[in-house]
Amino acid sequence: MNTNTQDERVLHKRLLSHDATATEEAARLYLPLIERHVAARARNIYRINDRELIWDVTVNAVMLDYILHPERFDPNRSGLLGYLKRAAERDLMNAIEKDRRQRRGEELHADVEEGIRARNKPSEIARITRDAEEEAISRIEREKGLAAVSNASNERDTELLRLMVEGERSTHSLQPP
Repeated sequence: MNTNTQDERVLHKRLLSHDATATEEAARLYLPLIERHVAARARNIYRINDRELIWDVTVNAVMLDYILHPERFDPNRSGLLGYLKRAAERDLMNAIEKDRRQRRGEELHADVEEGIRARNKPSEIARITRDAEEEAISRIEREKGLAAVSNASNERDTELLRLMVEGERSTHSLQPP
């Protein structure tokens, strides 16, 4: 067993025991190594040179995936540096796929809007927009009403508020038994 592996195991044990200095030491040691690895992968495989994305992926792999949850790492299965590199590569792929999904969603949304505009008159578009806004407003009002129901002080108030939110207008339904 080489010294690096021994050092990794010692650092890992310190993190598991919540050693106060182990977190800073792990971050100082692994953040630059993983950042270089992620930057090379992003540049060579994905043709990406987004420094912010690279830093976010690095921090996520080292700080969030490992330092906050050291129990997830099994030193008997691999070395710590290899584990962190794989975690960073996985996080990089996830970030790129998320960005692609968002871009596709934006493109699909733009296509739908263009389709509606092409098929409908301006008055029809205004009606569709108005209906969508009214639907959103009524949904927000219902959610506010349901929140008020959950905050009611007694069962009778809760029942009355629930009936009102559901649209009950009959005073007979609101009378006490």
